[in-house]
Amino acid sequence: MELEHVLTRLAEGARQALQADAAAVRLLDEGGVHLAVAAVSGLPAALLQREPIVVECSPFDERVLSGQPAIIADARADLRAGDVPEGYCSVLCVPLAHEGGLVGTLHVYAAVPQRFDEEDAALLMPLADMGTAAIAATRALVALEALEASKGQFIRVATHELRSPVTVAQSLVRSVLKGYAGALTDKQADVLSRISRRLDFLESLINDLLDLAAGKAPELAEEEGPVLLNASVGRAILLLQPRAEEKGLDVRLQPCRARLIVWGTEDGLDRIFVNLVSNAVKYTPSGGSVTVSMRQVEGQAQVKVTDTGIGIPEEALPHLFEEFYRAPNAKALDAIGTGLGLAIVKDLVERCGGRIEVESAVGQGSTFTMTFPTCNEGR
Repeated sequence: MELEHVLTRLAEGARQALQADAAAVRLLDEGGVHLAVAAVSGLPAALLQREPIVVECSPFDERVLSGQPAIIADARADLRAGDVPEGYCSVLCVPLAHEGGLVGTLHVYAAVPQRFDEEDAALLMPLADMGTAAIAATRALVALEALEASKGQFIRVATHELRSPVTVAQSLVRSVLKGYAGALTDKQADVLSRISRRLDFLESLINDLLDLAAGKAPELAEEEGPVLLNASVGRAILLLQPRAEEKGLDVRLQPCRARLIVWGTEDGLDRIFVNLVSNAVKYTPSGGSVTVSMRQVEGQAQVKVTDTGIGIPEEALPHLFEEFYRAPNAKALDAIGTGLGLAIVKDLVERCGGRIEVESAVGQGSTFTMTFPTCNEGR
């Protein structure tokens, strides 16, 4: 769709620049053998459905593709005219070339004969050059997006294949640790506990990679709709409350009376808040506190997750939402971590149309603030 928009703008721009009656963009196929109409201005849309022409069978287009503009003064009397739309006499055509490679041709038409001259060709060439650069950039962007989607699909398949054996292995190890296979020596229990922790990390990495894949490949994402943010925040706190109590942390929720409805997915919102509250609990020493507050600000929903934890070094803040990045003090406190959590959180927040900001200082805790546009139940 982006390429179609660029081509249409190029055709319209050429028509307007020369005050012509019509214009068309034709693109070469990968082999450079055929030219197909890709965009028109002032011409029937049915032309886009025409079969591509063979360049060798069109001397006029073949000459233009050699790098020189060409003019037909009167198509009715010029044997080179070839595939000129019915009702047009004058034709000016310039090549579309980028970095030495041919892309196609740009045609402008007039109903009267002898409408175009060399000055018109000189005027059209810079527009053609700019248009070709835009075509090349758009194609590169489309190719990059396709590559990202393919990478996301690969990650999804690979991690799905890994998840099952890891889950089974973790279940077996935990069963042995619980004594279902008989009593363990202290050394055996220690070794199996280490294995269990590593399997926990691997399971966490697999889940994070699946989340990351969903962001890279939109076709893997769940269908979006109106979601009650209040409930999502409540579920995250309920899930992590036992872990916080084990550490002796004071977890507080400052709710909002208004129903805060945002556009997204329930699973996506849950992952945002579980990740942030989990991090707050993990990096806050015993005796500290974690506060989650919700409020409505100028028609938007705002959620803050504040902790009294280890904080984030100033030099780490610009990199905090990068994939696989972990702040140095976080690594020192806990060697196990994927560095994907916050990158996924940022992606999920932005998919909801929101933004995330962080304020922090070492030893003084952190505050993550998320702001989402609200909507009604039916959007």
